[in-house]
Amino acid sequence: MSPVSCPPAGKRKKALRVAALAVLAVALLAGHILYWYSARARPAAPEPGSLPARLLASGAYDACFWVPYPHQNVGVLRNRLEDGADWLAAVARVGGLPPPVLPGFGPFAVPPSREIAACSDLSGDRFFLVARVYPTLAAVARLSGKLADNPWLAGGEVRELRGEGPEERVVKVAWREGMWTVSSGDAPDFAAGASAVSATGATDKFPEVLGLFRLNKEAGELPAGDYLLRRQGADLEVTLDRPGAVAAPDFPAEATPILLSVAGPSWPEAATKPLPAAAFALFDTGEGEEVGRVAVSSLGGVPGCAVFHPPGGKRWEVPTQGLAGLLTGGLPKGNAAGWQIVAVDAASLAHAEALAPRLSALMSPETGSLVGTPGNTGRLVMGLWARPAQAVRVVARVRKFFEKIPIVEARQVQRWRDWETLLRPLAPCERIALAATQSPPSFRLRFHGCGAAKR
Repeated sequence: MSPVSCPPAGKRKKALRVAALAVLAVALLAGHILYWYSARARPAAPEPGSLPARLLASGAYDACFWVPYPHQNVGVLRNRLEDGADWLAAVARVGGLPPPVLPGFGPFAVPPSREIAACSDLSGDRFFLVARVYPTLAAVARLSGKLADNPWLAGGEVRELRGEGPEERVVKVAWREGMWTVSSGDAPDFAAGASAVSATGATDKFPEVLGLFRLNKEAGELPAGDYLLRRQGADLEVTLDRPGAVAAPDFPAEATPILLSVAGPSWPEAATKPLPAAAFALFDTGEGEEVGRVAVSSLGGVPGCAVFHPPGGKRWEVPTQGLAGLLTGGLPKGNAAGWQIVAVDAASLAHAEALAPRLSALMSPETGSLVGTPGNTGRLVMGLWARPAQAVRVVARVRKFFEKIPIVEARQVQRWRDWETLLRPLAPCERIALAATQSPPSFRLRFHGCGAAKR
């Protein structure tokens, strides 16, 4: 056999250098992709004077939102969602709002971009969206759109049908200042100039955040102002940033049931008289497979829950109260700490009576004003505290139970399905706390410990 010859030392060094450069190039490319495109939290601020900042500060629309690096920041949530559109629709139904709709950018559900800003009237008929798409991708998208005669990418008018009518709407797509824009209805004047001031007194200078939601006028119980999404240690928090805003109250973590929803007194436009304060609590009333339910038939059970209302006032009922009373032979009632309580079973009533003093310390059942919070005289208009991992399991069982009963209204089933859809991607969080007040205004939504799910 002839001996195996080795390449000269110089060629070996050159080959090693080429291999090392190839590995380095691949590593740099992978790092670039991970940094710019992988799902992760990346705070930023709108650039003063830019088109997105001028849109936010124009005050020409009722509501706006802004998200930096949306394919990354939104991607963190999308990794937990089975269907993003379904989740947004459920959130909108629970909140009584029209579902937000983002136009697709070619094959991307969310355009890979440095930032997205969108503003709309509360009706949703008139809106303006701008995305600062990465330059290389923007050039490829525009060229592809022209070759394929696709106005969504190249620019132009798109006619779409919507509603039950159906009604035709003209959507205008354009590239402005190198950014992709989509609009419907009359657009404001975006002439460059000095920093604009919105109707809330805010300018186009912002702190670094993970997201921003701006209301230029009150929407339901939410006061006007900027709602900023930021990280607070291991938690995520949305707070109202507005002159005169105060710190929103919180409910004691050790006293939080599976889910507690609170509404202060209000007088909606369609109501003939003011609505009283009210609260709804969902409890863990058992162990194992019977957690959070009361067996009432061979079909399963209804949740361990209770409603609170002031004397002489009634705003909410136990879910499918008539059915629950029929199956259980009557619902337990009680009074505690100024609240009248209706519960689905004796165990739930006992939990509710123990909870009532904590609830009254947060909100007076008669006036809805905050008590026991020095320096904060605002009226609580909305509150939600939940342990989502436990709540989603109970809500799912309740939804399945009511689906088996023909006499339960479809809207009742849909309500439980919406809560299940909303809570499921939040199950890894230890606790969720939301509270809003008026006079003075406050808002706080905090996601506590959203790491590995607690078992």
